[in-house]
Amino acid sequence: MSDNGIMQKKTVQAILFDLDGTLVDTIEDIQNALNRALELEGLSPLDAQMTQKVVGRGLRNALMGAVELKGKNLPSDQIDRMYAAMMEYYRENPCVKSKPYEGILPLLEGLDRQEIPIAVFSNKEDGLTGKVVRTLFPHIRFAWVRGMRNDFPRKPDRAGILYFANKEQLPVENLLYVGDSEVDYQTAVNAGCQHILVSWGFRPREDLAMLSASNLVDSVEELQEAINDLQ
Repeated sequence: MSDNGIMQKKTVQAILFDLDGTLVDTIEDIQNALNRALELEGLSPLDAQMTQKVVGRGLRNALMGAVELKGKNLPSDQIDRMYAAMMEYYRENPCVKSKPYEGILPLLEGLDRQEIPIAVFSNKEDGLTGKVVRTLFPHIRFAWVRGMRNDFPRKPDRAGILYFANKEQLPVENLLYVGDSEVDYQTAVNAGCQHILVSWGFRPREDLAMLSASNLVDSVEELQEAINDLQ
């Protein structure tokens, strides 16, 4: 655990996880989907590092960020066509390269055995979120899996965390949110729940360490220890 912040000793009774960059390394599949859209417009492809810079606020925003990185300012109807092509490809190829980070599966299995409610809350499209979770974690009993929907605010809005707290009939301060980005950090702050940020995801460690009172871990083993400390 880093010294950036002091973890309050409150009992954690349920845990929400971000998906991309936290539980699952999805960057290659996202990169391929974005590059499919860029290719249609004659734009050069992104590499993995460039892809990491634009993800975190939904795939449409990622596409707009990719176009901006290429120095282009495209009209909305052109972005719409690119987004449709990207999503058609990604829905058909969501888990070609994606895989859980090493150690994540045993962590989830242990929490499942302890009957601690665990959930996934992502800014990835809701259908894709569910498909990735079902494909990579078929035997894990998630209490709730939610991605981006038109009728549901996306992160960093606090609505998802409050919804899960109400679903589990728990005070929000007894929830832990685990993510890998400033969006996840702000989501937890907005909701008033506890948080842990992981450094193995899509954001540079130094950026996460600069967040006020951030609780930062560098390995799944450290994450397990931090969770144990809060129980």
